[in-house]
Amino acid sequence: MLAIVWRKLRGAARREGRGETFRAEVERLETEHTFTVGRAMLLRHHAARIGERLRERAIPAEIVKGPVFADRLYAHTSDRTFTDIDLLADPSDLDGIGAALADCGFELHEKVWDNSARYLEYKWFLKGNPNLMVEAQGDLVHYPALRRRLSFGYTQLKAVSPDTEPSPAGMLLVAAIHALGGHKFHRLQFAVDLLQAARHVTDEDALVQAVGRVGAELEVGAALHVTAALFGDGRTAALAARFPAGRRGALGRRLLGVDAVLEAAPRTSRASHLRRHGFRWLQLLD
Repeated sequence: MLAIVWRKLRGAARREGRGETFRAEVERLETEHTFTVGRAMLLRHHAARIGERLRERAIPAEIVKGPVFADRLYAHTSDRTFTDIDLLADPSDLDGIGAALADCGFELHEKVWDNSARYLEYKWFLKGNPNLMVEAQGDLVHYPALRRRLSFGYTQLKAVSPDTEPSPAGMLLVAAIHALGGHKFHRLQFAVDLLQAARHVTDEDALVQAVGRVGAELEVGAALHVTAALFGDGRTAALAARFPAGRRGALGRRLLGVDAVLEAAPRTSRASHLRRHGFRWLQLLD
């Protein structure tokens, strides 16, 4: 969230008359922000190189989240920084993507205890610069147990967003599944992405149809509900109401409340941990 806060407050923060400690903190934040923006610019450069190499090899893949959200959902592109590039592709194409990434100077991150194959998520780092990472993913839902009920890979993405330009429904689904399929809503960034995606939805029926096709009513309803509560946004609340998901949806909204998100970071409270993990167990129910 630093990029948005810094854009809005940097003028006031730089005024004279502040204490030395405050000025030092402002300088630290500015340095961090400059580094983050610079890294995003470098990632865009490498994403263009990788995309060209994949087109040469006729390997279908889509960049999701980071730069796509920044360009399509945010009025100020620099408000949505990102720390890696996410490539979504069919699992059968991940080896070919790996070869293309190697050609572009990236190395596969291999650990002693590696769940990459299980999670269908492979991390590649640029040689000589570990701050630049590409994640090649076969499914935005990382956990195999959850994928038995909910899956969102390249095929599902193109089913709800078939054109070259990403559809509002597709971006909202990516945001919701990223927040609750790959993670447990532990960052406020997820809610901001969802709020911006909801603002771009003009055809609610198309969204309902897309969510139903994927089977993500529980996740989308809960994610939109807590986002609406966090920001007091009536339009997002109205969208959330389109995805009640029955008794399980009602319980999910009780578990994934505002406090569960706000108390997830930087030091997770016990209540937040229990509520967000409780939602994950709810997701595993068929």
